[in-house]
Amino acid sequence: MYLSRGIIKQIQSNYDDDEVNIGFSEFEVLQSKQHEIDLIQKYSLSAIVLHWKRSASVARAVNNLVNSNLFKEIIIWNNNPKITLKKTQFQKNTNFLVDIRIINSKENLKDEAKYRACAKAQNIACFYVDDDWDASFYLKSLIADFRADPYVLHSVTDPGTFYTNLMWSYFDKNINLHTGFSWIGCGSIFLREYAQRHIQYLHTYLKNNRNLIHLSDVFFSIWLNDIPSQFNMYIRNLPQSRTGSSFSSSSNFLQYQYQSSILAIRILEYNLRWNQSNSKNNIKFSRTQKRRFPYYVKSSNPNDEFIFYTNILPINIEHISFNISKDFNRGTRKNLPRGSGVSFFASHTTLKAVDNNPSTCWRIGRNTRQGEFFAIDFLYIRTNLSFALIIGHTRELQNNIDMNLSFDGLWWITYPSMNGITIRSQNSTTHKQQYMIIFNSTQFKLGFRSFRYVAFNASRISYLEEFQVCDVKIISSINITTL
Repeated sequence: MYLSRGIIKQIQSNYDDDEVNIGFSEFEVLQSKQHEIDLIQKYSLSAIVLHWKRSASVARAVNNLVNSNLFKEIIIWNNNPKITLKKTQFQKNTNFLVDIRIINSKENLKDEAKYRACAKAQNIACFYVDDDWDASFYLKSLIADFRADPYVLHSVTDPGTFYTNLMWSYFDKNINLHTGFSWIGCGSIFLREYAQRHIQYLHTYLKNNRNLIHLSDVFFSIWLNDIPSQFNMYIRNLPQSRTGSSFSSSSNFLQYQYQSSILAIRILEYNLRWNQSNSKNNIKFSRTQKRRFPYYVKSSNPNDEFIFYTNILPINIEHISFNISKDFNRGTRKNLPRGSGVSFFASHTTLKAVDNNPSTCWRIGRNTRQGEFFAIDFLYIRTNLSFALIIGHTRELQNNIDMNLSFDGLWWITYPSMNGITIRSQNSTTHKQQYMIIFNSTQFKLGFRSFRYVAFNASRISYLEEFQVCDVKIISSINITTL
């Protein structure tokens, strides 16, 4: 647990002199800001777009990526050998600062083309989105989240699929198995080296099932052997993007998907259990997790300004036993969520804390336990930020929660004062007691006025009530910068 007493810098609250800095030093602030700049430079992104028949939709997607000013390069992979795409179709403005590359494939490689394109990227990491999904309203948040933890797959999906993907997780500590599933089409970011390695995996482990290489996405997240970092979002289609047939609508797709889902975990489990084989021709699967953060539920707000997240998962995925002989079809459509658990999650998901509607709330559905928290990632270090929470839990619970600040989401200090914090009753349309808490960091004590992450942690004891957060919003901020 990262937000535990062992790693939070505990600060005594008996300092009343505002001139005494018991928080972050100026050097720490400058050093952390420089680290953010270094990460932006190191993890420059190439955007990948796949073309089949929807040329107009691809053009729209490319235009959105160009206008975002977040990418150094855009690679358009044309999977349709009957059509030859040209750069002039997309780079009509000569003032574009983005390098647009066209790759006209001689055959339809379907899913594999995404990884082929990324493998050829000039940058260290790739962003991918299908041409029919609109990723513009969570793009900055997804990129900031990736740069904070670049060694895991970052992706976006809807609440129902998010819950399903948690069910499709696999853990066996005896063989270093710790993996999970995620689609990448609604927006995802991953390292170029992962794409390059995935192509090697496909042609090593599927040489006797080459028809399944077309479903490369089913294998990708599983073979990374780590739980993806997924945004839980309301996803939306681009206008007029549903024209033409998709790969998933083909007659054999569901059958191939089922076979691929089983084969993906079988291959990974077998190689981990049997010491990865001594064959020098095999590309070994990773046994270690390089992730910086534990598993969270995350949602960015509609304005793409911040991420609301929690370490309280609807399913305790690490304690679900796994036996390949009887659980081989866990990650298939034969194992879909049913019942009150998934319906409660859909009704009270983290999205409800960022939907600009105080009458809907993120809830956990049980009493709060020691070490549990909810947090906000403001994407980059902010100074003199003002933000507000609307909570549905009691003021007593809120008063016993530690407020912690961080630059990197790993090393935290506890804010030891009520300076800059005001709490007042909030009228609710549901006639339930709510409180609005306003945090004005211009009035925070010296050393606490700059931060990127804010966490509210039940670090002391468990409580006989649940967390309820009904709204989070930025009120004002000085020194806004672009990612």
